Amino acid sequence: MLDGAGRARHHRRRTAAAGDRPRLRLITFAALALYGLLRWATLLTPAPGWRLFGCWLLALALAAAGPWLRERHLAAALLSGSVAAIATLALAGIPLAWIVHLRIALIASAIEEGLSGLPGVFLPYGGINEAVRIVIVLGAGVLLLDAGLVLAFAPRSLGDLRRAVAALPLLALAVVPSTLVRPSAPYLQGVVLFALLAAFMWSERIARHAAAGAAAVIALAGALGALLAPALDQHHPWVDYQALAGTLNPVNVETFDWTQRYGPLNWPRTGHEVLDVRATRPDYWKAENLDLFDGVGWSEGATELGAPLPAPAPAAVARWTQTLKVTIRAMKTTDLITAGFSSEPADVAQGVLHGVSPGTWSAGAALGPGDSYLVSSYSPQPTPAQLAAAGSGYPAPGVDPELSIVLPLDGLPDQAVLFAPFGSHGQPQSTNPTTGVSATQLLRASPYAEAYALAQRLARHAGTPYAYVAGVQRYLGHGFSYDENPSTSRYPLATFLFTDKRGYCQQFAGAMALLLRMGGIPARVATGFATGTYDRSSGQWVVSDLDAHAWVEAWFPRYGWVRFDPTPVAAPARGGLAPEPILRASGSLAGKLPRAPKRELGAGSLRGASAPRSGGGAGALLWIALVVLAALAALALRFARTARRPTAERLVGELERALARCGRPPAPDVTLAALERRFRSSPAAASYIRALRLNRFGDGGETPSPAARRALRIQLGAGLGAVGRLRALWALPPRPPGRGRRA
Repeated sequence: MLDGAGRARHHRRRTAAAGDRPRLRLITFAALALYGLLRWATLLTPAPGWRLFGCWLLALALAAAGPWLRERHLAAALLSGSVAAIATLALAGIPLAWIVHLRIALIASAIEEGLSGLPGVFLPYGGINEAVRIVIVLGAGVLLLDAGLVLAFAPRSLGDLRRAVAALPLLALAVVPSTLVRPSAPYLQGVVLFALLAAFMWSERIARHAAAGAAAVIALAGALGALLAPALDQHHPWVDYQALAGTLNPVNVETFDWTQRYGPLNWPRTGHEVLDVRATRPDYWKAENLDLFDGVGWSEGATELGAPLPAPAPAAVARWTQTLKVTIRAMKTTDLITAGFSSEPADVAQGVLHGVSPGTWSAGAALGPGDSYLVSSYSPQPTPAQLAAAGSGYPAPGVDPELSIVLPLDGLPDQAVLFAPFGSHGQPQSTNPTTGVSATQLLRASPYAEAYALAQRLARHAGTPYAYVAGVQRYLGHGFSYDENPSTSRYPLATFLFTDKRGYCQQFAGAMALLLRMGGIPARVATGFATGTYDRSSGQWVVSDLDAHAWVEAWFPRYGWVRFDPTPVAAPARGGLAPEPILRASGSLAGKLPRAPKRELGAGSLRGASAPRSGGGAGALLWIALVVLAALAALALRFARTARRPTAERLVGELERALARCGRPPAPDVTLAALERRFRSSPAAASYIRALRLNRFGDGGETPSPAARRALRIQLGAGLGAVGRLRALWALPPRPPGRGRRA
């Protein structure tokens, strides 16, 4: 006979007596998981309550649906686990579009970014790096999902081991935050955790009449543990979790020395991603301004000459100011990377200090992978026509520091020379007139006599400051070649201009700035990174160490410091980017920004920004993936074995449900023998039911064959159309063969 009401009650009593009380198990699981979630929420400020609560509900639903899912086919279990994993990603903050369109590389990249940033963040984390926040929430989701999967699909025969394995992720959920953010009343928190864990592990095995005694024992054990805890608290972890977390950092963390040495290029050239910038317009990402020419090259430094320069026109500030979100990758730096002239950056946990040059900033401590900050930057990009009309109203003495250089003289102390602004027709002035030698004579006696003569010649053919800047640009664009291994010399910029004519960005930018000052244009060298490559998927500029660069900034009335780049476009830092509109030799009036080059993930590129990311984060992801795959494989193997050895009780219960789902519910008093006669028109289908009858009430026998199961499924869907056949497939899905085993 099929199970009737009496048999069902007897089965429930027998199950409860054996310690299988699913409702109680689910309640204690929910309580322990919720406590762990509340502890995990202390890692973030503000806490993403609805995301964490969604992960908790998902794990709870999975654990509650476990008994029902175990009765379905293996595919149903795997499908439910996959859906839960996808939902966990969405709840953690992964954009739904990435999930829907299977942007696996982008999802992995975001997770790796967050993992690499974890070791250096301050907890509770209140920063703006969304990847770090996603990874922290995802950590809670993964632990809850692991516990829910174990509770849902682990075999009941494992007993206490099943609950212990499910409890381990929940313990980590509660304990890990306590090691990172010390809780208030830690010993009381420990007692609460112990009570919840004890309830989850043993409440099913305790009879109702013994519940009070068990609670007293647990309370006594908790109190004893709280008393002994201070003696065990060593104030240092048994496991160095900080060292373990440090392995998530990228292996190759680059540092940059922006000193202009003009010898063979010594910046890192590995192609590793060092910076991501989210911006509305492309720009050059500045680290330092090099305002001083010391007789050999350009360096960072302040000068007492002059006064603050006038502010740009309000219309220009409104037009070319944007907010940047900068995220450090495989790099360590105390320079806050910005663009143009920047206000004080926000959300810098290490603190912010004024840079040597106005508009630049540095951090109180080195920034590393994962650090993010916001900064408002003004970086004008006017058209050639606008610059030509800017005029030559250079305010003195505001521009004096940007019009002076130091001259090295054989046998004499170095002399500082101040050049007259463009269009003033004045003569250079020595800042130390006691020598009795004019500045012009000093220039002609210096290693830069040819450079001064060249500047004078180019200036005579220029009607406006911008025309002179463009003339210098054109001069460096003909007869000079890009070379990252130039020869060294005593005066490298003079050698570059008139002897070797080979070099990289340091030589091109240094020589152009020198010629501009000699011609009366306030100028300086800026260092940092070129634009990089635009990633349309993430909406940000990806900058690699190959984008490290030096360029020129010239000061114009109404606009302030305007960027110019004399380095040939063949340079790696400029590869793939169109020349800036204001530097086009054609003099086009178009003021459009360079278009962002398209970057396809996974596609090869000549740019270093598209090189694969490296580091411990990728290794951690690989290990996590292997562990998850191994767990899924073990789960699938367990289900496959269970499917090959179905019990008679399970098969009979499945048959009863299949009949009901296909609209053929059996009468309460129907027997298996009666069902066998009902399907006698199909001998194979009848043999399926006969095998169940013999296994259940006889001396045992072989499990039903796949062919018999298929025949019964055909009979269940007969006469019900296509929908009926689908219902039959759902009600009685295919199962692996029993391989001759007895049920």
